Amino acid sequence: MLPRPFDIRPLAVALGAALALVGPQGAHAQALPKMLESALAIDPAVASAQAQVQAQHKRLKQARAFFGPTVAATGGYTASNYREEIPGTSERHFATRQVAIQVNQPLFRSAQWLGIDAAQTQLEQAEAAVVQARVEAMQRLIEASFDALKARDAMRLIQTQRVLTEEQLASAQRKFQLGAVPIPDVREAEARVDLVAAQLNSAEQELELRMQVLAELVGTKPAGLLTRGFTGERLPVVFASSILTWLASANTQSAQLRQAERAVAVAELEVQRARHGHMPTVDLTGSYQKYADTGTVTTLNPRKGDIGQLGVNVNVPLFASGATEARVEEVRALKAKAEADLANVRRNLSLQVRQAFSQTLAAVGQAKGLEAALRSAEVAYQANKRGYELGAKVTADVLDSQSRLFEVKRDLSRARYDAWNAFSRLKAVSGRLDELDFKELEDLLVEVSADDPVRAATPAARS
Repeated sequence: MLPRPFDIRPLAVALGAALALVGPQGAHAQALPKMLESALAIDPAVASAQAQVQAQHKRLKQARAFFGPTVAATGGYTASNYREEIPGTSERHFATRQVAIQVNQPLFRSAQWLGIDAAQTQLEQAEAAVVQARVEAMQRLIEASFDALKARDAMRLIQTQRVLTEEQLASAQRKFQLGAVPIPDVREAEARVDLVAAQLNSAEQELELRMQVLAELVGTKPAGLLTRGFTGERLPVVFASSILTWLASANTQSAQLRQAERAVAVAELEVQRARHGHMPTVDLTGSYQKYADTGTVTTLNPRKGDIGQLGVNVNVPLFASGATEARVEEVRALKAKAEADLANVRRNLSLQVRQAFSQTLAAVGQAKGLEAALRSAEVAYQANKRGYELGAKVTADVLDSQSRLFEVKRDLSRARYDAWNAFSRLKAVSGRLDELDFKELEDLLVEVSADDPVRAATPAARS
């Protein structure tokens, strides 16, 4: 068990207990891929997109069914009473029974051929929507996981800072009792202890919130995540000159762009279908009917027989009060809208790629710069502590350098996660993010120190 100053707060302790039950290998192995599997299984956006694909499959089947035969059976029974208005005439009763089978086979329906193409294109659009929904779910999970890890690092760093601040307060109190420092030094240390305690409470609440968000995405609190982090040995590799490659990838692989392109194709097919509303249709029809009655108004003799018919029906539209032309103009307008939406998607996609690319470069550069800043901040802190022991520095100098040190550690932690988060977003908008990226991120996460995850994971500290 860790010493009391380094105890993880209740949430982290609960997760650690869960890990102890399942063992380190079982808890840690493939955590992110398994979290992704759970997240995709319960994500409502993914479920909605998958349901749309299933519906579109049925719609395509319906479109193809227009060219198959249709068979209908009808039957009827009629009972009648007839009485003439002649004195002495009795009322007559007779009945009629009939059964018929009708068959219709379309021969020429040009608009329906285009309907099949439109349904197939809409199916492709729905499948692209599933890919897009999965990518967005992946990105949400990555962001939520990294937000939780950043909050974990911030909380642990503040815990360590609290211990060092309390030690500095104890040192100032001892020196004050010996008359080596004035009372303002003690008051400065007390104020800093109170400030760090307040920051720790806020950090604990932030971690709890981030874990709740992650649990909502995954369906349960993920075990093993809070014990690991990035070492800083590997950061995303993005060259400043590769922006055109990423833009080209987005133009060819983005599911969002593919949806917009399919929407334009569907709109074009709908325009052609509307124009074919002027075209004739040809159907082959056939029927067979059996008929029997016990008499009619005009005859007393019962009848029984059957009728077979075979024919070709040609339907030539001549006038529809302008409805066909109005339909053509409507779908033309919808096509113009789809084309404008496609142009808007291209523009926004290009902007998103450039933004994610710039954010990745900035975060990687910041992480590398903060690693150097961390070494300088540690040197400055040790120098101030040594100066305080020799009487050349006051408590405020030590506490200020200590605060700067932990601010650099916190910023370095954020920069590492921000770099991978931005890189994942860049892959997402470029159409490259998939399950293999979660395996790569899983391999990068390693066990980190419970009291100082940033310093323990700094390359200079391990050398």
